[in-house]
Amino acid sequence: MCAEAAARALLFVISAACAGCGADSADLSPLRLKHGPPIGQLQAEQLRSLSMECENYPTHGSMRGRYEAAYCAEAMAAWADAPLQMVPVQKSPQDGPL
Repeated sequence: MCAEAAARALLFVISAACAGCGADSADLSPLRLKHGPPIGQLQAEQLRSLSMECENYPTHGSMRGRYEAAYCAEAMAAWADAPLQMVPVQKSPQDGPL
């Protein structure tokens, strides 16, 4: 009787441990979704990184990856509206006139 109870307990533990096996990580909601720092306080590079990370995940309910979906939407909209970052290009003598 004791061996049977131990076997059932072991079976229960194994089945409980395997319950999450094979699940998509996007389906496993974290305890607290990230929604900070405020979008207006992010530097251009931080905003770009956040926007690119958010784009990696489809919207799943109120989350997008480990972030709140609304926070990601705000970040992506802010990055789309951000002014282009201009990078000066040095002209080499071999290039000739433009």
